[in-house]
Amino acid sequence: MPPQSHRQARYIDDAEDEELPDSGRPQPFARDKMKVLVLNLLGRWHWIALGLILGFLGATYYLAMVPKEYTATASLLVKQQTNSVMARDQVDEINLGSVEAMNTIAERIRRMDLLERIASRQDVRELPGLMPPAVDWLPEWLRTKLGRTAPGGSPALQAPPPPAALGGMLANWLRISIRRGTRLLDISITHPVPEVSKAIADAVAREYLAEIATARTAGRSNSIDLLEKESKETRTSLQAARSALSIYARALEVHKALETKETEETSLKRRYLPKHPKMVTVSAELKEVQARFIREFDVARLDASDKAYWEVAGKQLPDQQTDRDAYLRAARQQLLARIGVLESEIQSATLVFNTMLTRIKETSVNQESEETSAEVNSLARVPGLPSAPVPAKVTAIGSLCGLAGGLLLALLFIRLDNKFHTVAQLVGDTDLHVLAAVADIKLHHLDVAEQQYRKRNPDVYNDSRKNWDKRIVFRSGTSSTSYAEMFRVLRASISLLGDETKRKITLFTSALPGEGKTLISCNFALAAAGQDRKTLLIDLDLRKPSVHKMFGMVREQKHGGITECLANLAPFEQVIYRETGQENLHLILSGMRAPNPGELLNTGHLTGILEQACRDYDAVVLDTAPILAVPDTRTIIPLAHNVCLVVQAEYVPKGAVGRTLEILVEDGTSLSGAIFNGYKERRRLMGENYSYGYYKTSRYGRAYRYGYGNYGAYGDDTKK
Repeated sequence: MPPQSHRQARYIDDAEDEELPDSGRPQPFARDKMKVLVLNLLGRWHWIALGLILGFLGATYYLAMVPKEYTATASLLVKQQTNSVMARDQVDEINLGSVEAMNTIAERIRRMDLLERIASRQDVRELPGLMPPAVDWLPEWLRTKLGRTAPGGSPALQAPPPPAALGGMLANWLRISIRRGTRLLDISITHPVPEVSKAIADAVAREYLAEIATARTAGRSNSIDLLEKESKETRTSLQAARSALSIYARALEVHKALETKETEETSLKRRYLPKHPKMVTVSAELKEVQARFIREFDVARLDASDKAYWEVAGKQLPDQQTDRDAYLRAARQQLLARIGVLESEIQSATLVFNTMLTRIKETSVNQESEETSAEVNSLARVPGLPSAPVPAKVTAIGSLCGLAGGLLLALLFIRLDNKFHTVAQLVGDTDLHVLAAVADIKLHHLDVAEQQYRKRNPDVYNDSRKNWDKRIVFRSGTSSTSYAEMFRVLRASISLLGDETKRKITLFTSALPGEGKTLISCNFALAAAGQDRKTLLIDLDLRKPSVHKMFGMVREQKHGGITECLANLAPFEQVIYRETGQENLHLILSGMRAPNPGELLNTGHLTGILEQACRDYDAVVLDTAPILAVPDTRTIIPLAHNVCLVVQAEYVPKGAVGRTLEILVEDGTSLSGAIFNGYKERRRLMGENYSYGYYKTSRYGRAYRYGYGNYGAYGDDTKK
């Protein structure tokens, strides 16, 4: 039968077989996107597990390095003293106070002036371990190697800062809470040293009670007078804090400019050497800004509005003339610390002042006035167990963060993945019809199968195929493996494309070299020959032929090959190699190296060769060159009846396959289907590759021992 063009043959068979159009065909691999995503994530489980392990290890390291914190709590009982015009000194301990009143007391305890008084007390400042050492996250062996600490040494104790700075630290350690349904205020201090947390909690409670007692002895007996006086004091302190804060505005503005210039210098250091003009310019500008900052800082700290603070804090500043850089660093730290304290004072004083104004408006002279008083309900105890960090919580958070990081990393790899791993991916991305999926052939599986066959059949073992490539699976002992079954599936799929008497020529090609098209061609030809069909395998990859290597032969036979036949140097019958070791299988090798393969294939002689091959053989198999590598195959495709594209799993980029399909569409050619080659079966991909499952767990048994017994029940290819 003369070969028709691939397009004509396709249309004729479609009409005869009354096949549905592509749009009407069911898509067995239409998968839910979420399911595919989950499968891809499971395939990258090692990244997720790595993230989880790193998160757990990070949490463990954090727990080992971070100092434990202990919380001590002292409680105050807030009582309500009722004074009226008609009767005085009547103490009512019934809970008549509002939540706002309790919150007001809590805010009064948080006042910075109260905390600064506590911070200035000598007994507090002399507490051992008052200043917690800075956490060094480097391991001890690395710190020792870097010379930060002596082996086995402990960090040096730090002297407490001025009362204003220490008061800010106390504010961070302090937590005040109201027990629900009671008039109890819990004053909690969290500190790395248990004894320090207890001492400071008791000091806060006692200092507040002393403040109340002092106010009473001064004659503030009714609540309105007390509130008015406190509001005036609060207003005064608020105004003083705002006035003090205002004098630092210019210094703070220059400090921001200094930070910007430092950032600019750091950025330029990454690109230029120190003597580069840009670096010289920015260094000069930085020094100018530093000088401006020092001037503004000195002006601010010498201002009368905040002179009292700097009389104490200024003593800790280094000598500007001796070490200007140290003075600059200390000045910046002191400025930011003072601004933070002033802002905290303003916020606390504003809240207290607004609350007092509200209470004054609600109280009248002729009505009962309420004045709060308090007493110690219980002093703090030295905590025995740390309150933070909580190991379970830290471990859970670290593990979850690590898991999330692992998932993000896996998603990133999925996004960057440019290869086909499963048939489902190939179908979903290209909409190709997959004729068969061929697993990655494990040679040791075939060796085991061959050894077992020799033991069972020592007399009938055929050694005539010993020179064949090990990956050819239709050999004695290996033709009953699941690898051979995959090529029988391919043979059946191609036979179902149409009438085999009209579709004899099957062409195998690929997008890129190295995708296994020659291996597929040879095994398919053997599968067809094993079906008692007279089969001819022609090596038409004239640039890099490989069929002769698969059968252990030399490329140039004495009677020539397809190159000589195309060049009219040898007749068709002469170049056929018939002693292949497989009944019904004949070969035409490439022959001598062609200097101009493209022109040789365009001579028109190939059409006559294929017409004669169709007359003499039941099946003609063409192994051709990759489409993207050379244009030779595009010349041959119109002469073939079945055009099959071999796609190597986890090898060929998706873009290469897409470009191949675009070229075929431009040529007016439609593929008969694709062969997904060399995939590696995994449990998570069962059913994604038309496969039999994972060989070690599948009900079909191992790859070299097909589970339903010897294939001789259906006809053993080795006996044909």
